[in-house]
Amino acid sequence: MDEQVVDIGRWRLLPRSRTLMDGERRQSLGARTTDLLLALIRARGEVVSQQQLMAAAWPGRGVVEQANLTVQISALRKAFGDSGAAMIITVPGRGYRFGGTLPRPDSVPAAPGALASVGIGQGPSLVVLPFRMLGGDADQTFFADGLVEDLITALSRVRWFTVIARASAFALRDRDLTPMAIGRELSVRYMISGAVRRANGRVRVNVGLIRTADGREVWSDRFDGADADIFALQDQIVTRIVSAIEPNLRRSEIEEVRRRPTDRRDAYEAYLRAIWRMHPMTRENCEAALDWLNQAIALDPTFPLALAAAGWCRMWQVSQIFPNPEKNAAEAIRLAEAALDHGADEPTVLAQVGIVFAYLEHRRTTALELVERAVALHPNSALTRAAAGWVQLYSDRPERALDHFDEAIRLDPIDPGAGEPMTGISYAHLMLGQLNEAVSWAERAVAHSDDRLSAWRALVAALGAAGQPAQEALAALLVRDPTFSIARFVQFNARRAGKRVIQAVVEGFGRAGVPQGDSGPTDAAR
Repeated sequence: MDEQVVDIGRWRLLPRSRTLMDGERRQSLGARTTDLLLALIRARGEVVSQQQLMAAAWPGRGVVEQANLTVQISALRKAFGDSGAAMIITVPGRGYRFGGTLPRPDSVPAAPGALASVGIGQGPSLVVLPFRMLGGDADQTFFADGLVEDLITALSRVRWFTVIARASAFALRDRDLTPMAIGRELSVRYMISGAVRRANGRVRVNVGLIRTADGREVWSDRFDGADADIFALQDQIVTRIVSAIEPNLRRSEIEEVRRRPTDRRDAYEAYLRAIWRMHPMTRENCEAALDWLNQAIALDPTFPLALAAAGWCRMWQVSQIFPNPEKNAAEAIRLAEAALDHGADEPTVLAQVGIVFAYLEHRRTTALELVERAVALHPNSALTRAAAGWVQLYSDRPERALDHFDEAIRLDPIDPGAGEPMTGISYAHLMLGQLNEAVSWAERAVAHSDDRLSAWRALVAALGAAGQPAQEALAALLVRDPTFSIARFVQFNARRAGKRVIQAVVEGFGRAGVPQGDSGPTDAAR
């Protein structure tokens, strides 16, 4: 295969052989040095943060020592000789930029994958600072340090943000720095700080998530417990902190994107804008989210988070009886397969792909394996738990579905999308013949997400099955979906016709008085 050449002024970079040429003089670059140089060139003179560069040179590594980057930057400058400082420019507090002559964009090889170009590098980055030990008992510092180390390890498993390694974090222990200074020094957007007090057989941990740009506290909480079993308590506290930090961090990122100009088009921001539009998920929001996701995928066709989210949106359109269901189903599967190819170790991707496969009756055994792996990788995520609940439900396992749905709501009770797991809980109780519980949870789903057809369908089915008056709920459903009928529901659930959940819902519809309808095509009317 011919070697690709990237012309940068008087130098020529041969990426495949990792060679930098100055006239006839050739010198070999290391793999990471080459990746760093290409990442800077791709930025077209814009500043690239340290976290972005670490993601480019160490793709897939959640924790990377900052000193490693410094060594590689030094090696890169040395390769350019006397021009090194002018070619690789340090931007204090922000990162680095390329100062040389820029080559033609089409001559620069694409980034090897989403993690190297838009994943953890352009996603949020954070540092967990050493927790303070209150009460003056220095001998108890080991407990606070153990909490922080376990917290770093647990957070580093979440692949959509980057966590600074322990050594860099603990180097700040005795330095009195403001959040803004910490952000500049470590190139992080967020910091986690905390304090621990142990007294009279009790432990109290105060934790806060702070945005370094302005020092604003995004989230804080207090955790208490008895320290009879110190290691079990430590595990419990870490689990609760991780489960609270991830959704609050995501909300903060989405809110930040909302405040930025709308003409930003990089893949990660397009993805975040799509996620923002998906809560609540309405027809209008779904179409807007897909527009943003299509932009993200156009910028990086291997971005697994965007591919998985787009597949999920297409599946949702099928579930809501949108036009062209077969086309949407085929596109959902195509996007999900692509997401799995590029993000097989990302819990969010595994969860969303699993639910797409399960709902569309595609690779059903694989769907179960995917959501189980997602939960194993990230058990403290409401998203992975909710996805596992739906896949278990579609696999006729209502008891196991309830366990996951309950956990999803416990982990993130204020999620704007919490109406979906509540709907799933209603369906699971309906399958189990627990009709009063099915009605109660469907009512909660409607109260939480009254714009979602799935919640109203669950309420109508539950009321019908329980023999309770359903006319008001049915009228509300038909206002939102005038063409809804049992025939249409069965038509669009033909793949799942033998599933217990579909049979239970259809039976409930019949008792509630849902129109039998005509299963003929009505896409033109819709």
